Amino acid sequence: MQVKEKGFTLIELVGVVVILAIIALVVFPATLNVLNQGQTNVDNSIKDLVITAANEYVGDRINNFPKQLENKTGERSYGSKGKITPQMLVQNGYLEQSVIDENCEIQDDYVTVTSNTQKYIFEYVEGTANNACD
Repeated sequence: MQVKEKGFTLIELVGVVVILAIIALVVFPATLNVLNQGQTNVDNSIKDLVITAANEYVGDRINNFPKQLENKTGERSYGSKGKITPQMLVQNGYLEQSVIDENCEIQDDYVTVTSNTQKYIFEYVEGTANNACD
């Protein structure tokens, strides 16, 4: 009587490796897509947070908010040189310092505030050096 050795053959092991590789090829791009979409959602939320803080900043200073310039269409631009930075919002208590610390790429970003005769228009502008994270 012949004793059969226990174990896997080389063909069986190669088959398992091939199946695992196919699964990895399917799952890896999907996982990257989910991670990228999550980061995009976080970035958009931070932009909305900064715009909301700028809106409150302007609202509290509506009577003495400095006018910087008026263009040919009658729009007025407000803020420090037409910009409200996240640092200004932190200094005045409208934004937590942790928002900048945890998202250091927003350090060079700012919000422009313009107004026509009916409403204020807030626009988030990304700074040029968004790789300020060390």
